[in-house]
Amino acid sequence: MFDIAPQRTGTSSPARHEYEKTEGFFLPELPRLLPVAYHPKAAQIEFRSNAWLRRYLSGCFVGEGDLLKFLRERVGLYGPLIAPTADEQHALDLADFYHFVAVIDTMAADHSGLGASHCGARDVFDRIIADFAAVIEPGMSDNSPFGPAARDLWLRISAGLTPHQVERFRTSMSSFLRGVASELPYQLNGSVPDYDTYMAVRRDSFGCDFILLLTEYSLAVDMTELAASPQFAKVHAHAMRQLILVNDVLSLRKELGDPMNAVRVLRRHNGLTLQQAVDAVCELAERHERAYIAARDAVRYGPFGAHTDVRTYLEGLDHLLAGSQEYEYLTPRYFGDGSVWDGSTSGWVSLTAPIARFLPQAGPASEQRRTKAVRIHTRRS
Repeated sequence: MFDIAPQRTGTSSPARHEYEKTEGFFLPELPRLLPVAYHPKAAQIEFRSNAWLRRYLSGCFVGEGDLLKFLRERVGLYGPLIAPTADEQHALDLADFYHFVAVIDTMAADHSGLGASHCGARDVFDRIIADFAAVIEPGMSDNSPFGPAARDLWLRISAGLTPHQVERFRTSMSSFLRGVASELPYQLNGSVPDYDTYMAVRRDSFGCDFILLLTEYSLAVDMTELAASPQFAKVHAHAMRQLILVNDVLSLRKELGDPMNAVRVLRRHNGLTLQQAVDAVCELAERHERAYIAARDAVRYGPFGAHTDVRTYLEGLDHLLAGSQEYEYLTPRYFGDGSVWDGSTSGWVSLTAPIARFLPQAGPASEQRRTKAVRIHTRRS
């Protein structure tokens, strides 16, 4: 498989730059080569998904204030953004599912709660898997707030999957929860993995397998057989890396101290400043986006492209990548509770202000974007 990775410098000890305090960074303009579209019923779907979250998962929050803060992150809009051509029910199913996943992600990041123990998290995740399989083993506690939500999602989504997809869905949820649990030791002890290890773990914890499967679900197609082909493997590899890397730079303000972020990985192992690492990750994201488009076109205009389902699926992948990035610009999850997106996609991002927006330039002159280009190369792996 073709991969794109940052050039290694041989630096393995913490670089001095990693401990420098900075007030912010400049986010370069990302290419955005894919079409952004909103589902025609996006607002209605978001509101209905908010109600679903309150009904099934309000018990995951300390109180009404925490629940409302989470709802202001507008996770319910994610489904309508990544599946704008899906029928309304399928788009709602995705909105509810990603609400479920976002709650897990939020709770795992709380190192005084679910994220305090790798073993404790594994126990909770095992119960979630059982709930998605609609099976509660003898002696297994079923008092988790995730249980009813998982079973509701499973009943709705599994009805629209083929038997092969049902098995893939169960496997994908196991991979996701295993990935989330695998991140916890790094987060608890502060160690930073190298780039290859990071990407291997992150592919699971980001939910790449269920993201691809639910793209099929939203379009009522089954790519199970074709997904194993080298052509599709290449499409998926570049697509998922683009998703991960774009998320890493747009969520950086929220995750600055998290070792499971490509910006932190490059600072730690390649001896880069914060701005150099941001620039490098943005360049990697662009390269993967362009490589995805090339791989997608090779499939679209090759023998597989004769199938209507294949063309439909590839269009769905375009919407997935573009819609995910659109959501990450607009959500207060990454730019502070109370932030309102004005459509800007590049600029100075403050790390110290309670609420950030993209500004045309930095405050202190010393923080202006004056960095050397970071070399990035393409390799085969």
